[in-house]
Parts: sequence; C-alpha cells; structure tokens
Amino acid sequence: MTELYVDLAIPVAVNRIFTYSVPHELYHAARRGVRVVAPFGKRTVIGFIVETSLTSQTCAERGKTIPHIKAIHDILDPEPVLSADLLNLTQWMAEYYFAPWGEVLKAVLVQGAARPAKRIVSATTTEHEITIGVRATGPKQAALLKELRQHGAMTIAQLQKILKTKSIHTTLNELSQIGLVTMREELSQSRLKPKFEKVIEISDNERERWDQWLSDGQPATKRDERRRALVRELLTVTRDRTFIPLTEALKKSGASLSTAKTLAQMHLITIGKREVIRTSEFDLYESSLGAQNIILNLYQQNALDEITKVVEGGKFQAYLLHGVTGSGKTQVYIEAIRHVLDQGKTAIVLVPEISLTPQIVRRFKLHFGEKVAVMHSRMSLGERYDAWRMAWEGRCSVVIGPRSAVFAPLKQIGLIVVDEEQESSYKQFDQTPRYHARDVAIMRASLTNAVVVLGSATPSIESYANATSGKYSLLELPERVDNAQLPDIEIIDMTNERKRKLELFLTEGKERFTKDPAAARAEKRKFEFGSISDFLKEKIADRLRKKEGIILLQNRRGFSPFVECPMCGFIEVCEQCNISLTYHLTKKHLRCHYCGNVKQPPEVCPQCLSPDINYRGVGTQRVEKDLQNLFPNATLVRMDLDTTSSRGAHDRMLRRFSDAEVDILLGTQMVAKGLDFSRVTLVGVISADTQMLLPDFRSAERTFHLLTQVAGRAGRSSLAGEVVIQTCQPNHYSLQHVVIHDFKSFYAQELGYRKELHYPPFSRIVLIEFKGKHEEEVMNHASIFADKLKNYNHHFLTLGPAPAALPKLKGLFRWHIVVKSLKETDPGGHRIHEVLQEVVHGYHASALGKNKSVRLTIDVDPVGMM
Repeated sequence: MTELYVDLAIPVAVNRIFTYSVPHELYHAARRGVRVVAPFGKRTVIGFIVETSLTSQTCAERGKTIPHIKAIHDILDPEPVLSADLLNLTQWMAEYYFAPWGEVLKAVLVQGAARPAKRIVSATTTEHEITIGVRATGPKQAALLKELRQHGAMTIAQLQKILKTKSIHTTLNELSQIGLVTMREELSQSRLKPKFEKVIEISDNERERWDQWLSDGQPATKRDERRRALVRELLTVTRDRTFIPLTEALKKSGASLSTAKTLAQMHLITIGKREVIRTSEFDLYESSLGAQNIILNLYQQNALDEITKVVEGGKFQAYLLHGVTGSGKTQVYIEAIRHVLDQGKTAIVLVPEISLTPQIVRRFKLHFGEKVAVMHSRMSLGERYDAWRMAWEGRCSVVIGPRSAVFAPLKQIGLIVVDEEQESSYKQFDQTPRYHARDVAIMRASLTNAVVVLGSATPSIESYANATSGKYSLLELPERVDNAQLPDIEIIDMTNERKRKLELFLTEGKERFTKDPAAARAEKRKFEFGSISDFLKEKIADRLRKKEGIILLQNRRGFSPFVECPMCGFIEVCEQCNISLTYHLTKKHLRCHYCGNVKQPPEVCPQCLSPDINYRGVGTQRVEKDLQNLFPNATLVRMDLDTTSSRGAHDRMLRRFSDAEVDILLGTQMVAKGLDFSRVTLVGVISADTQMLLPDFRSAERTFHLLTQVAGRAGRSSLAGEVVIQTCQPNHYSLQHVVIHDFKSFYAQELGYRKELHYPPFSRIVLIEFKGKHEEEVMNHASIFADKLKNYNHHFLTLGPAPAALPKLKGLFRWHIVVKSLKETDPGGHRIHEVLQEVVHGYHASALGKNKSVRLTIDVDPVGMM
C-alpha cells in the first residue's frame, strides 16, 4: 500500500518544517491546513499540515537522512482551518520576516488553537516502596512522592503550586529514571468552544396548548400558580420570536428552574439550546451617527468609481487614498464595501487600534449590521473565537480590527482597507513574527486577486513614493466634506514664553525687595513655569465660555518624565533598563515605562543627601493639574495608558466627551486618531518636541503625522477650528509644513534628506539585535555576526555593531547592526534575504549561535530604530 507523508509546521523556535508519516486510517483526513497531533522529541505537540506527499522526498531535499520517520497521532479538524491563501501568505511571511513558519501559523489562528500538551505525573509504587525509594533519594523527592501518593496523578503545574517551587523538573527526571514515577502527555482541553444558552421553544402549536391548559380549571397549589405564571409569561412573547432564553423567562415570571423542569416533564414546554455569539462592547450600543444615504462629492465619487471598476474585474490593485483630514475617506470605504458585498465578496478593514476608534466600528455596523464582525486583542478569548468562527463559516462578510484582523478567515475577499496606513501600530515589533500588517495586507490582496486601499491624510513616505512611482495608484481627496475648512494653526515659541515670564518674575521680585527687603527674603518665591502658555490659556477660556469642545495632546504620560537633584545632578533611573523613571502623581511612585518597575520617590538625594528634589518635564498628569488650577470649573477627562486599562474605558470617555458631559479631552497620541466630533473647535498641543528630537530617522515624519492628525480633529463642521502648537523648536521644518497643511512640500523636503543618507524609500532596512545579560558577550556575538555581513558590503551597507539607543532594557544589554540594502542594486530585496539567510544559518550552526544566553532578533523593515 502507498505510504502517505505530511510536512508539518510546528510552533517552535526552529526555522524548518518536519516530515511525518500518516497512519492508514487517517489518510482520508490528511490535507493542507488541518491541525494534527504529533510526537516531537519527548513531547506531544499540535502542528499544521502544509504539504502532503506520497514520498518522503522533502526530507532528502532538505539534506536530512531520517532512518525512522515518526507517525502523527491524530488529526483534529474535519475541514482545513487554514485556507490555501493563508498558507501561502504565512509561508511568504516566514521567509520575508525570518520567522519559523509554525510560529507564524500560531499567530494567525485564534489564541489556544495550537495549545501544547500537558504532562501528567503519577506514582508507580506502593507507599511501602515509596518509603524504601526515598531512602535512596532525598527530601525533595520524598515530598513530591508523598503528594502524588496523597492526591493521585497531577500535572506539573499542579505539583509546582502545591510544593511552592518551580524547580521540580530535575527531581522528576531523577524519580523517573529509578522508576518511582511515570510521566505521560495528555493533550490540553481547548477553551475555544461555542457558548450555548437554554431556551424555551415557542410556536403556534405551543401557544394553543398553553391556552388550553390555562383554561382547564384553577390552580390548586402555590406550585401550580408558579407554573401558570411562567406559561402566561410565555404567551406575552411576540409572535415573531420562536424562542425565549430560559433565564429571561424565569426572571420575568418569578418562577424557579425547578418549575420550568416540571413543565418540561409534563410536556407543556420544550427546553432546547441556542448558540450565543459573544460580542465586544462596541456591539452593545445603539448607533446614532445619522443617515445612511450620504451623497458623495465629486472627489469621493471619482475615487469610488476607480475602486469598484477594478473590484468588478477581479484583479489585484493597490491604491493609496490620500485625503485631507475630514475629507470623507471612511464613506468611500463604506460605499466600496457595499459594492463588494453586492458582488458576493467579502472585505477586511484594518484600523490602527480598535479600542481607540469606536466611532468607525459603529459607523460600519450602522450600514452593514450583523454582517460585521470585530476582532481585537481586548476582546475575551470566547469573543475572539466566535468572531473567528463567524468569518470562517461565512456568517459575516466584513471584519474590522487592528493588525491581526488581516488574517481573518474570510473567503472570496474582494477588498482590504488599511485606514491610517502610516501608523506604526501596524508593525508587530515585540514578538515573532515581526510583520507589518500594511505590507501583509498588500500581499494577501495579491494572492486573492483583491483590491487593497491604503488610506491616510498623512501617508508614510514609503507609500507615497510607491504611489508617485506607479507601484500604487494614487487617489486624492483634496477638500473637506460639507464645505468645512481646515483649521488655522498657531505656533507658540515656549522658549520666548519662558524668557518673558522669567523677566516678569525677576522684575516683580526686585519691586518686592525694594518695597520690603525683609519680607521678600522671608517669602523666597520660586519661579515656576507651567505647561499652558498665556495664548493657549486665553483660547481655552474662550471655548469654555462658548461651550465648545477642546482636545489637548501631550504625548507623554505620567507627571514628570524624570526626577533630578539640582545640587549634584543625580537622576533616578531604572536598574533594569538604565532609563529615567517617570513620577506618577496619582499613585505617588516612580515607574519605568519599559519594564514596569516601581519604586518610591526619594525624600532626599541618594547621592548628596540634599532635600531639594526637582520633578522635571511635563506629562499628562502635570498638564491635568495645571488645567485644574487654571480652570477649576471645567470638566476634564485624561485619556492615557494609566486611565484606559479597564475594559471599555476608551469608549466611555469618548461618549462622555461626545455628549458634552466633558469640556476638555486631554490625552496622549490616542486622542489624535480616528475621532470625529463636530463640537471640537480648539486643539492644543502642549509640547510638539517629544517625538521630534528622538534619535530616529523617522522622527520628523512622525512629528508631522501626529500634529497634522490631531490638528484635523478641529473644525470638522460649520464651526471654525483653531490649533495651537507649543514648541521649543518653532523653526523645525516639519512644523513649518504642518502650519500650511502641506503634505506634498513636507514629502519633497524629507525625501531629499532620505536620499542623501540612503534611508527608505531608497533602501530596505534590516535591524539586527543581539541581547543578553552580559554586555561583553552580547558585543562579541554582534561583532562576529557583523564581520560576516561585511564580507558582502559590495551589495549593501552594514552599520555597527553599536549599543542600541536604549542600551539596556528589562535587565538585558542590547547591541544593534543596521543593514541598508539599496533599491538601485537590489530592487526586490532578494539579495539581502539570501545573504542574511546564509549568515544566520552559519551563526546558528556555530558554537557561538548555540549559546542560548544571547538572543538574536531580525526585524525587517523596522518602524523604530531605538
């Protein structure tokens, strides 16, 4: 009989696939895209079939001689959970982003789908044999054996909890070797299950029987009365409903569960069950966003016609929809999706962060109702599973979510929208695979012959370059809808503001001293410079009088970014990260924003014992305090990571602001994205310098993006808008372009700087990071790796190795190598990938690469260089 083999991608940190044989009884179920249970060393794992073959030829192709190919244990899925296009997409991701294919597949599926097996430990001996065995071992072994004897078989996690130690694996291995315990692997039960609720079935025949029963005599007992009360409640249910949840019926009638069970036993009611689709909080509110029948303006209609024409042709095309803030890009998305659904196809809409953009979710639900599913990380596991199944089973046609929604298992995809495509949150930077959802969306659209639309008022430099070069098609919306005007922008030089206030303070001090020297010396007034300029203060007061909305941006949370001793210059830093600690006023502690380390602020300087401790810089908490002092009667809400950690917090704050319960919305960059409030006429930027001065080649671009986006929140109706930007760098070129709302002039100037220094879009960048506990060891690994790369410097530029801009994070030292592959010589990036694959393979095969104390990370197309 012909043998069947399968190649498995297994979620482990090994960049290869593994070949297994298939037992004859499982032949019929073995196909690409299903999950299987397979042995892997001493473990049992879940893998994904990525290829089937009648020979084990793939093993030979990989240069592996396998004397004995193991067989898979079982196949979990009757149908593939991964479509062909998702398998092809993840294979491309694994190759492009240097990630194990199994790890990529694990990221694609809803959490828990690739659950690992758990180890069950049990004692193999009697109590007498245990006593004898313990004499030959030790106290740790004795304690472990007694627990097993007392409680029976347990998982390793349960044993660790009971023994209050994690170091039990060595003990278990010793006991296993002398035969006192056995360990077996058992597949973990999945928590991903549909949710059901009990219901009482309702039909016309049931109603007739209930009427007949109620008319037959009077209740003899209180129990009879409770039964009749429940039946009477069922008769009040409207005829368009075929069931009522059991809990709802019992609550309304006052009956108990036993009453319902008795009626079921009497065959008077039928208790069944119905699946409950768990939804996120965005699904629970009624939308009040206005009429659905919106007439597009000429620019919107032209963009829509172009998109729908290509959708009908069923060919891949990438568009960049560049429209000023408030130009109606979202309505173009909606009308394009309406056309896609009419064609019997489906659509994906990516947004930077779903919890920050509740308005767009409600707007899509207003138009498409139950056809819309939402996927995001703040949903519960059950909610995410239900949303995934709705897409997989074809019960929804539109999926909205952040970057992971690009993997929604929709069929017949016709359109993928990437809203605010320039946002860095589309890049996964903290775990494998380090993919960019915008680029993955473009690749998925090409694999499915779909249209992809990248939308933004401030496109990334790379995307706009692709549009001007013809790689993407450019669609433009140069005007705001409903004749709304772009806001006026005023730049406030905070260095001049400080000089003016200091001069006034010194003048007043001299006058007080002249008038009464003794009193002036005793008073010892200290110069304080607040976060709100006089100009911005006047504008806020004016809007408060007019009852108009105000948004203030300070892109730094906490109260003070650092605590300093003015006598010796000592600054409190995190011991794990070597980064200054931020003072948080609400909890009165110092916190590291990288590792979360917390400590109490010093009462005196730890270095010179001076009691004079200064809290420097401005965070959102300090701005909040300044506003409360200046405008005690104003209602203020602060939106940052510290105030929005609870579920639905963003939405509650934004609804209060929308309903005019709040006068001032203060926050970090989350207040700059996706907000559309007609009542907002003033936007203030407390400090435009927070991103501008970072050591990153994209700092000017990010500053332009952020300020343009937040400025666009003002004046989105007939009310005129105004923007006040405070800065110590008023002549910076990014600000000069922001003031005149001119993206194209900023693009031209920035492009010149990028070309001169060989940065994207003129090159492809790969950031290689080494990190470990010992800096010399990390430096050694990075130096040897860089030397190997520099042998190929005629193909690209290699910079470094050098300490990272943040050289130590979470107790690990970090060294970086930056590789620039020029698109003139390597337009597709194939050469840089070939070289890196070769160098990485050689590194891992060497004794140096097998040293696990230093970790190598490769980030292709990084969005941050810190």
